[in-house]
Amino acid sequence: MMARCGSVAVLQPPVWTLMWSFLLLLVSPVWSFQGAERLPPPSQVHADPLRWSAPPNHTGLSYTVQLRGFEAERWSNFLPCVKTQQTSCNVTMQDAEASCVRLRVLAHGHSLTSDPEEACSQQGSSCSPEVQLSAQPGSLTVLLRADHPRILEYGALMKYLVYLAREGEPLEEYGQSPSSLVIKELEEGGRYCVRVGLVYHGVRIGLPSCVKCQDIPQSGERPRQLLVTLVLVISVTAVLVVLSVIYFLLFQSRRIKEWMRPPYVEPNCIRELRPVDPALTYKPIDEQCDRISLIQPSA
Repeated sequence: MMARCGSVAVLQPPVWTLMWSFLLLLVSPVWSFQGAERLPPPSQVHADPLRWSAPPNHTGLSYTVQLRGFEAERWSNFLPCVKTQQTSCNVTMQDAEASCVRLRVLAHGHSLTSDPEEACSQQGSSCSPEVQLSAQPGSLTVLLRADHPRILEYGALMKYLVYLAREGEPLEEYGQSPSSLVIKELEEGGRYCVRVGLVYHGVRIGLPSCVKCQDIPQSGERPRQLLVTLVLVISVTAVLVVLSVIYFLLFQSRRIKEWMRPPYVEPNCIRELRPVDPALTYKPIDEQCDRISLIQPSA
């Protein structure tokens, strides 16, 4: 819309443009507030039993536990633990393992809902991997059981899904394997973290393992570690030997003297003086005695 003011033309914006600009001014602070006040998820969500910790610097929150079965297409609320004030939930793991369910927890508070945090298993089970780490210079071996019950049951269709990241960075999918896996080309001196789950036809099942981290030794560290170990073993052995010697000297000296005393050997000269038949030497001699008659007293 254009209006003339004398000989100068003035351009007037339409009314809807002004209204749209006004709405943007009102809504933009709300959007920025919601983005800045994002509620963090619960931390340290561990199963057996299911428990978790509140987000840092947040109090007065409620929590909802959700589960998803092996063949379920979506997550569903676990009704006994919906918007609970507790930081634990009594989920019977025997029933959960029967269907290899996955568990996760959401936090609610300040009209906000956090992203879900999935529970992990620290001990391993029939539906969760048991993970051990072994580090070498430049590589990390993820030790996994090839005879896991689910691997044996489903064969090649069931595999381990390994996630890897440097400590402090988000985990990323590294690869799948039916058994132990060696991760190479890692930075020596760095610290790397691993989480492992089970996948069936590419679908995750059961509880993943909790994150485990391991330092990657440098090339010169292993000989030094072996030397330190050898020195410690020799030192401990020497101390035990010294203590044993001191004990015997203090409390077993008499027995030691008996052990060290040579056996007695009779000299030949004494052996020659001894009679051949000792019975002749000690044979009793019959004494000759007179019989004494009875003496009668005189009248």
